[in-house]
Amino acid sequence: MTTLLVCHTCRERVAGYESVHYGSPETGYRDLCSRCFNEEVARLGGLKFEHVQFESVEMMDAAGEPHRFHFSVRLNGEHVALEAFELKDGAPGGYAFEVLGDPEWDLFALMAQLIERMRRALSRRHLERDEGSAGLRIAEFLVRGRIDWDENEDGHLPLLMIDGREVTWEQFGRMLMAYEGWQFKLEIKDASEEV
Repeated sequence: MTTLLVCHTCRERVAGYESVHYGSPETGYRDLCSRCFNEEVARLGGLKFEHVQFESVEMMDAAGEPHRFHFSVRLNGEHVALEAFELKDGAPGGYAFEVLGDPEWDLFALMAQLIERMRRALSRRHLERDEGSAGLRIAEFLVRGRIDWDENEDGHLPLLMIDGREVTWEQFGRMLMAYEGWQFKLEIKDASEEV
């Protein structure tokens, strides 16, 4: 279920993922919608910035499965972050992508970069069905994904997002056991970098 909040500035009701809890212990905190947050950050930073609210889009993955992406624009001082994410049970989950740009760049050009990155990522499959004990196996010796919080593990173990699906650390470990004795390389990258 999507959590709705009221923006402290414009008084509009927005989804929790479209808001920012903004402030400090000294001044107090406010819930702002993305537009009001971006306008405030631009004003405080003396930046010329025009917020754009992008419509959601549907894209197909390599298996022909549809994925609906929502977009968020966040001005973070010297950068603007454009994020694309799926919703699972009313909250961001599944595939997620991000690009960074200069706050005074054309946001539509930044969106074109993000869409191309999404297309490349969706065209690849890293996991395939396996009738063995893991249920899934690593396809073609390469896995790309995102590290998330696993509520069931209270932060002690990660939850991996691979091919837009949740994979527990235990499930991933069972997949790796097919390669016992082999070598591997684990490379961690920022969410805004392409992997």
